Amino acid sequence: MHIQTNIPFRLDEVTPAWLTTALHESGILKDAKVTDLTQRIIGEERGFLGQVVILKPIYSEKEASAPESMVLKIPTPLKNRKMGQSIGVYEKEIRFYRDLKPKLRVRTPAHYYSALNAYDDPDLVIERLRTLNRLAMPLIAILAIVVAWFIGLFPRRYVLLIEDVSHFRMGDQLNGCSEKDVRGVLDAMAILHAQFWDSEQLESMSWIAPVELTSKLIHLTYLQAVEKYKRASKDQLSEHQLGLINWLKENGIRLTEGQGSCSRTLLHGDFRLDNLCFDDTAGEVLVLDWQTMTTGSSGMDLAYFLSATLPLETTEESINEMIEHYRQALKQRGVDVSRKRLRWQYDIGMLSMLHRIAPILFQEQLELGTDRGPELMQGWIDKTFKKLEGIDFEHILDQMPA
Repeated sequence: MHIQTNIPFRLDEVTPAWLTTALHESGILKDAKVTDLTQRIIGEERGFLGQVVILKPIYSEKEASAPESMVLKIPTPLKNRKMGQSIGVYEKEIRFYRDLKPKLRVRTPAHYYSALNAYDDPDLVIERLRTLNRLAMPLIAILAIVVAWFIGLFPRRYVLLIEDVSHFRMGDQLNGCSEKDVRGVLDAMAILHAQFWDSEQLESMSWIAPVELTSKLIHLTYLQAVEKYKRASKDQLSEHQLGLINWLKENGIRLTEGQGSCSRTLLHGDFRLDNLCFDDTAGEVLVLDWQTMTTGSSGMDLAYFLSATLPLETTEESINEMIEHYRQALKQRGVDVSRKRLRWQYDIGMLSMLHRIAPILFQEQLELGTDRGPELMQGWIDKTFKKLEGIDFEHILDQMPA
């Protein structure tokens, strides 16, 4: 990828002069200049790894291609930036908009401009992950500390300018949505998954790491926080919930590896309402925030969305109806997966969700804010526990159906 040097590190470096240069480089502007602009931060405590800002430029003259507003995405100034850079989320989203978006069948915002001042060779990144995944957990923990220290000394710069879609109806994970919206999102998810289901295209996208190569890294973050979570929640956890937490301590790596043993597809990786919006006129769902893409079982995205979206009181019958709606949406697009197989993928996906979010409030490397973030996460954890009440977690990994 092309490397650039004139990249803002903080919002106060996003000036009319910089924006003029960026839009000229991308061909959005020809002769006009940005003479002034306003900034409005949106999505605070929604995007934990980056800042999302609406820019409204004033131009020296009118040009048909010049947008009235646009969205700027840059890494957060919080310590979350270290995590984001270490797992390559900023680079991944830029690669998505440059290389993959034009081929995608699901709707996403238009790409105006993107830049980064350094990048990693995708094949080398995959090889590093393979090597890392072969190491013992204590050594991985030491390496993680060294990497975080190095990134703190030498942070990279990334910037992305995309279409402003805030005039559409935005999703809100905290407030939920209607059943009609849920079905619409499942249709969009099926469009994405069906396009890449067991596809040879995935092999050519070496910059998107398979989920199983992150199994030890994911488990490390769990182990670093789970005992704090257990102590803080000892009076609230039921015997079944405590059993789940302890089972994940022993089986977390195997669980993530199991996500790569099914039919493989492209996964969004953060499929929740905060990363979706609804064009009600066109009847379409727009999928946002492509920083955490991976490949693996479709049940991960499915469980991710349903765990975060469906209310605590949702019945098992309603959940089965939603899973079947998604299965039929896949079938309409040429992918036929059995009910039992999909339900199994969903169930281990739900276990993976608990593995990722149960101790998240106690993870030192991630800041969730003080208001919306912790409330959102606690509700998410409660809903995930509820949806796991009937699962035979002790034997599920040995019961993959045909």
